[in-house]
Amino acid sequence: MISVIICSRSANPQLLANIENTIGVLHEVILIDNSTNKYGICAAYNAGVKKSRYPVLCFMHDDIQYHTNNWGSAVLDHFSSDDVGGIGVAGTPYYSYMPGAWWGSGVFYEHILQSSQTDPVPVLKSNIDRQPIWQVVAFDGVWFCVKKSLFEQVAFDETTFKGFHFYDVDLCMQLHTLGVKMYCVNDILIHHSSIGSMNNTWIENARVFQKKWAQKLPAFCVNTSFNSLCRFEYKILNEFIWICASNNWPNRKIYSLALKYLLSFKKGFLFYKTPGYFIKFTFKMIFKKGSPFYSI
Repeated sequence: MISVIICSRSANPQLLANIENTIGVLHEVILIDNSTNKYGICAAYNAGVKKSRYPVLCFMHDDIQYHTNNWGSAVLDHFSSDDVGGIGVAGTPYYSYMPGAWWGSGVFYEHILQSSQTDPVPVLKSNIDRQPIWQVVAFDGVWFCVKKSLFEQVAFDETTFKGFHFYDVDLCMQLHTLGVKMYCVNDILIHHSSIGSMNNTWIENARVFQKKWAQKLPAFCVNTSFNSLCRFEYKILNEFIWICASNNWPNRKIYSLALKYLLSFKKGFLFYKTPGYFIKFTFKMIFKKGSPFYSI
């Protein structure tokens, strides 16, 4: 039994029909009407949780299509194990201390058909065919399921995240902190037909998320050497620099912020590349020349 929770500005008959025709188990669809922009996604999903009746909650974007028949049975099979608290179709076993995207380290799992507004032909993005599930510390909000009983201890943080960014990884960090195990799965295939924008709102939410969870980050569920950990962190920081630059931030602002994160990442003080980063970031901040520096 599954409660499917969707936040949408309009009821999409094709989406609802696709769910009905493919889920294959007893379910309910809870559509949170956001036609007047009343809700951020955290508030909408919290409202959906309160309305739900079934023990497994499925949160999904309103621009996906299911390509797996009886996918509900696959979901319930995963949750038949007490070890599983949440599942998704894209996620990472390493979430960084540095602000950035969950996939920024380059270590991630995904199984999804992806298209965009400018390129409508779906492309299968899948790297988890060797085994059915892979443990993660965070998954993407495009589609994920969580045991309803866990919402006695967690909730979407609608006070901190009022828009549509970082609600997913924030919930995952709450679950991870409780010791809940989450997994990416490869037996449910969906087509997602849009790509999000890493705009200034996204940047601000990335910084808010980092500040909220700084004492718990990095979070990971894979064996990671000290050198690999530092390389992951600096790769993500460099990507964050590029995102800021693509939003027309001036170099002085970019690199003063980069230095702040570099110096606050105490685990990296003994990494052999840290002094070089400090010198290059300082040079960029003072002289404001050139394109953003990138190196791992």
